[in-house]
Amino acid sequence: MNIQPDDYRAQVLCVVQMTPTIWSLHLGIDEESSGGSIPFRFLPGQAIWPRFEREGRTFTKIYSIASTPLIAPEVELCISRVGWASDYMCRLKPGDWVDLRGPYGMMTLEAVPERDVVYVAEGSGIAPIKSHIEWLFAQDNPPNVWLFYGGADPSEIAYHALWKDLAAHNLKFRYIPTVRSGEGEEFEPGSVEEAVAAFIRQPRALQVDICAVEDRVDTIKHALLQHGFEPAHLRTERFCSY
Repeated sequence: MNIQPDDYRAQVLCVVQMTPTIWSLHLGIDEESSGGSIPFRFLPGQAIWPRFEREGRTFTKIYSIASTPLIAPEVELCISRVGWASDYMCRLKPGDWVDLRGPYGMMTLEAVPERDVVYVAEGSGIAPIKSHIEWLFAQDNPPNVWLFYGGADPSEIAYHALWKDLAAHNLKFRYIPTVRSGEGEEFEPGSVEEAVAAFIRQPRALQVDICAVEDRVDTIKHALLQHGFEPAHLRTERFCSY
């Protein structure tokens, strides 16, 4: 699919606080705002660049799209409210408008993978992975999918009810939430990389995508390579706060 980025305006439809630090924003993209009235389409895992005005200067920050392309031109963003740009986004109200450009991104899906997939996420790194999973399970024959999703404690796990429901109704989806605090009967104690090592027995047969904050990406990647995942079938995406 040939998708080219363009400039758009988007209206805020809904803003929901999901955890103490993570917000969900639903935006309706005005396709007529594109110079050539280009329909807004994107691949699972792509992102948009909202633009902000501060002290007379324009800034941008990239945010992965958390929703499936099947509902475009509506998109959902999953944002950690850390840093001034993200704080600005989370303060938007329904009816507000924001300028943006997109889509962009490399950790995408253009077709159903031939291999079964392991997803590993922490915090708002769940965003592109949520887009992948929602799209995959709308296809005729999705692969087997594991989701390892971690946080410091249960309050940091976004979309927990969504993942539990999908796992309860689809035998091809396995959800392993982890918390470093060890709290909660529904959660595995420890880190996501420890959980992957405990549950995955044949890593060489699998594709793995990792999305987490800054240095955590490298830590998780190193642990998974040590566990036996193949570098050629491992992808990463990192996010930062400002």
